[in-house]
Amino acid sequence: MLQQVQVTPRTRTVTNAAPAFRAPDACAKRCRMFSQENLGNADAGGSGPLLKYEARKAIYSKGDPANHCYRVVEGAVRLSRILMDGHRQVLDLLLPGETFGIEAAAEYSATAEAIGEVVVLRCPRACIVHQLATRDGAASQMNTILTNGLSSAQDHVAMLSHQSATQRVAQFLLHFRASQQGRTIELPVGRQDMADYLGLTIETTCRSLTEMKNRGVISISGRRGIEIRDREALESIAEGDED
Repeated sequence: MLQQVQVTPRTRTVTNAAPAFRAPDACAKRCRMFSQENLGNADAGGSGPLLKYEARKAIYSKGDPANHCYRVVEGAVRLSRILMDGHRQVLDLLLPGETFGIEAAAEYSATAEAIGEVVVLRCPRACIVHQLATRDGAASQMNTILTNGLSSAQDHVAMLSHQSATQRVAQFLLHFRASQQGRTIELPVGRQDMADYLGLTIETTCRSLTEMKNRGVISISGRRGIEIRDREALESIAEGDED
C-alpha cells in the first residue's frame, strides 16, 4: 500500500491520500531533492511529498513512465531486473540519503522495491528539470548524484567480472560497515538479496560467510547481524590477498 507521510520534528502522520501534483514553481519551493538536510527532522510544510511503502512493495516497475525520481529517507530500496533466463539480478541497494529513479529515457530501466518498510521523498521529473534551470547549485548537485551512481555501477560491474565469490562477500560487508557505526553491522537485506546482488547462488554466499566465520574474521548474529572481528583480514580477503 502506498501512503503519504507527513514528517514533523516530533510526530509523523500517515494518510492514505495520494499527493496532488504540483506545478514546477510550487514544487521547487517545497521539494528537498537537492537538500542536505535531515528530512526525518524536517518540517512537514517544507519537506515535499514523503511516501511510505510497506515491505516488498514496488515503488515503480521496469518500463513504467519515469515521471518521478526518489530519495531514500528511511529504510532500504532494491533496484533489480529479471534476466532472460528468469533469474533476478539486483543492480543496487540504496540506503538513506541516496537517490534513484533519475532516468535519461522516458521509462524506468529497473524495478524499485521496498526491502523493509521504506519512506522516500518523491519529486516530479518536471520539478527536477525546473530546478536545474532556475536554482543555483542544483546542476552541480545533480552532477554529483549522477557521478556517484555511475561510479557505483562501475564498481559493481568490476566486482562481478573479476572478483571471486569470497572477495565479493567480503567487499559487500565492508561497504555496509562504512555506512554504519561500530563493529557490528545490520545488513539491510537477507541472504537471497545478497546473493542476487553479488551474482552468486545463495549456497555459495552462505558458504563464503561460514568460511570467514570459521577463520574468526566475522561472527554472525541472527539473520542479518554481522560482527566484523578482524577488519584487516576482511580487507585482505576483499583485495584477493587471502582468498
